[in-house]
Amino acid sequence: MRHALALLPLLLTAPAMAQPAQNTLRIAIFEDLDVPDPTFSRNFAGHQVLSAMCDKLLELTPDGRFIGNVAERFEWTADKRGLVLHLRAGVTFPDGAPFDAEAVALGINRHMTTQGSFRRGEMPSVTGVTVLGPLTARIDLSEPFVPLLSILVTRGGMMVSPRNATTNAPLCNGPFRLRERVALDRIVLERNPTHWNAQNIHIERVVFRPIADGNIRLQNLRAGAVELMERVAPTDLPIVRAQRGLRTASAVELGHNFIRFNVANAAGAQSAFGRSATLRAALDAAIDREALVRVVFAGEAIAGNQWVAPDHPLFARAHPVPARDLPRARRLVQESGVANPVLRLNTPNQPELMQASEVIQAMAAEAGIRVEITAMEIGAYVRANVQGAFEGGIGFWGGRADPDGNISFHVGCGGPNNDGRYCVPEVEAALAAARAEPADADRRPHYERAAATLLRDLPYIWLWHRRNTWAHTERLQGFVAYPDGMFRYPGMRLN
Repeated sequence: MRHALALLPLLLTAPAMAQPAQNTLRIAIFEDLDVPDPTFSRNFAGHQVLSAMCDKLLELTPDGRFIGNVAERFEWTADKRGLVLHLRAGVTFPDGAPFDAEAVALGINRHMTTQGSFRRGEMPSVTGVTVLGPLTARIDLSEPFVPLLSILVTRGGMMVSPRNATTNAPLCNGPFRLRERVALDRIVLERNPTHWNAQNIHIERVVFRPIADGNIRLQNLRAGAVELMERVAPTDLPIVRAQRGLRTASAVELGHNFIRFNVANAAGAQSAFGRSATLRAALDAAIDREALVRVVFAGEAIAGNQWVAPDHPLFARAHPVPARDLPRARRLVQESGVANPVLRLNTPNQPELMQASEVIQAMAAEAGIRVEITAMEIGAYVRANVQGAFEGGIGFWGGRADPDGNISFHVGCGGPNNDGRYCVPEVEAALAAARAEPADADRRPHYERAAATLLRDLPYIWLWHRRNTWAHTERLQGFVAYPDGMFRYPGMRLN
């Protein structure tokens, strides 16, 4: 009933919204923006909305290559302990402050030194920024850190104006500016006429509507209340494809979906599953990943057991995706010495994750494990993770173009998303060695070593990789699906 009622504010206004200003793009997203600040934002919607408001130093192509953006050119120093950025001339923030090397130094240092920054853990090797000239800056590193490129195409590469960097909503220089925000209802952005690429931004206004339920997002698209929706449920694809005037686009995500365990973060780590790798292995053996993908995603996702998909060049081939082994799961429960084990599983109140949790609950029960599901609003879910107020949590990670961002953030000792506080020296050493190597062939042995330990300890149980699908009206032209799930607005227009 709550989801049905949530539809009313949108559909009741559909007649007015169905004929918006010619250049207003309304987008249904699956969660709300957390914080309108690239230093403190953490959730996927934050990344999505900030990508419209904040230029990144570098950019990603649809096939995963790194190219210039506000930094037109870039190169590594000879020892790979520095990345030199050559900035575009004449770029300014909306308040008139120049987007120059000094602004880059301030922005990177803000990420690295501000209390509560989620970017600091993403760039552990960054020691500072050297200004080499008005439009030339060098990001300095304590050791080679090849994944830095993949950070600079995300929130880590978003700079804020030096003139208001201490406000709650600092100004970026992006194609759009924040005009209005009503929590859990809408985020309204307007076109930035002073943007350096304004001639290729054809949409005047963007309205994001956070709608957790995929069915409601789809109903709003079909009713004409929005022009674009993210995360079409696989079971809804036939409906979208059958309706005239709708189009789809898809890309396999860079990230992964998982169960995270609290092994060392406050009181939640004292659970049976936090203390026992044997119990975690029992749950892992009880899960049929292929069945999970079929039931929840109609086969439109990829079963996995690592932080990259099985077809990724850095997937640890020595550890293939396991089949379900129920006898082993039951034996491991007995070996754990825990009678009638219970896992309290926090789950964001998104239908697919709720359904996946229920399927896992049923599978675990056959092994003698009781899974108690707690549905949570995404903000509360994130706070519980940070505070250690969880035993286990099912979740997702949108991914990074470099696989280091898919694993070091989560199990590295200082990782910004390491909410379970797993920290093991051999894993830390393997990941650090991989970060120093630009070639896949040289990185592969280090990831194999990390995988061997991680799949023994199981601080995470990796489950599947989503095939992200977006749907939009045929009015929207120029939409391109990117594997990171972010929208790019240059060239996009409404007819």
